[in-house]
Amino acid sequence: MRIAVSFVAALLFAAPAWSQSLKPETPAPLKAGINTGTVDNFVGTHYWYFMGGPGKVHVHAQFKPMGLLGNNFKSSITVSLSDEKHTWSTPKVLSSDSKIVDGSFDGDLKAPTKVIVTVAPPTGGLVRMGGDYQLEVTGAATFGPQSSADPVVGMYKEMNGYTNDLGDCKFIADGTVESTSGTNGKWKLFDKDSQTYVVDIEGQQRHSLQFHAGRGLCDGDIIFFQLLR
Repeated sequence: MRIAVSFVAALLFAAPAWSQSLKPETPAPLKAGINTGTVDNFVGTHYWYFMGGPGKVHVHAQFKPMGLLGNNFKSSITVSLSDEKHTWSTPKVLSSDSKIVDGSFDGDLKAPTKVIVTVAPPTGGLVRMGGDYQLEVTGAATFGPQSSADPVVGMYKEMNGYTNDLGDCKFIADGTVESTSGTNGKWKLFDKDSQTYVVDIEGQQRHSLQFHAGRGLCDGDIIFFQLLR
């Protein structure tokens, strides 16, 4: 596949992303239009897929790095496209210290192909590195079914916000929270457009948090519940 890079003047990263995967064996389906996410080195790589071909396919990726303590901080992500068996792969590194950067992938697929898209943050490091990204696929492409489940349902590790350590926490579809510490609670969607949730843990603080796909439940840049799967 041939790679072309261009720069844009403006971008909105506010559109919610309702699905993502942290597991390479089960990538999440991209949807038509813009898909957004936040990736960092403490959580790990995001995995997506779409069905491409036969015909020309265009994949557009954009990246805006996260800051560090309110200051600009240079970071990068690696966006890669491959077939399901990894007989070919086309990685592209997007790097910036503050500005939005973008890159494009163009290819002409001769047969229907499940195309895997990975978004990888920098490896290692003692501080969080990564940022916000967008993916959009156009051309000869179709997309898998989107899950009807609430995106917050899953396993998390409690990182901040509570006096007592909750350990690993399971957000269950019935609106309850179970933790390995034995302290349980409830969650409720407050605003779908901003993906804001209210999390109420028994005998502890009640928080209003925003769900970031592939990252977890956050208050600004602080992760309260880090997504595990």
